[in-house]
Amino acid sequence: MSSVIELLAGILRLFPNTMMVTLFVVGMATGKLAWIAAAGGGAIVTVAVLAGQLLASKLSGDKTIPGFDVVEACSLIPTMRGEQYTYTPSFWVALTTFFASFIFTNALNVYSAQPGHSAKSEVIPVQQRKSIGLISMISVTIFYLFLMVARWNTSCESLAGMITGIIIGVGSAVGWWYLLGICGMGVYPDIHGVMIGLGPAALRINKPVICIKK
Repeated sequence: MSSVIELLAGILRLFPNTMMVTLFVVGMATGKLAWIAAAGGGAIVTVAVLAGQLLASKLSGDKTIPGFDVVEACSLIPTMRGEQYTYTPSFWVALTTFFASFIFTNALNVYSAQPGHSAKSEVIPVQQRKSIGLISMISVTIFYLFLMVARWNTSCESLAGMITGIIIGVGSAVGWWYLLGICGMGVYPDIHGVMIGLGPAALRINKPVICIKK
């Protein structure tokens, strides 16, 4: 039983790392640009949180928990601060919140996107798209809350660390999603892969097009 608990604890601790690596590797293997972009956003959040931890330690003094055992049990990057674990802002919470918020934001876009002029809201494809968005929003919310409660019970987090981590994660996810969606209709950040049908016709062409001047 103890080995199962240790396995689950390890999966929980490394969940953000697993998400980022999986999105990047699978995205590269399958050509899903949105997955690669999501992983890239996670890398940006990583840099931002590390910078925030350094700034917080400079402004408010030493806010680290010393001890190799604590680092092994809590930290995503064991060598980040030698043998000390920094918990404000929370690296784990920020990265996990980023991925959950990115998926939720895209699911909300999938659900709320208006059908084209030739399609009615009650047609089956539109209802299927809305169902995907709704189910995704509910699922990611429940799973995220479960992860947050489980993480809090590990005693690896402080209240301030979790709050700042959530703020960083949500802000980064929404900002990154809208930045990727500047080109239009949320096609490029579409991690669900269902918005391409609503995009411009050029995005749905599988074969390359060569323009020849007469």
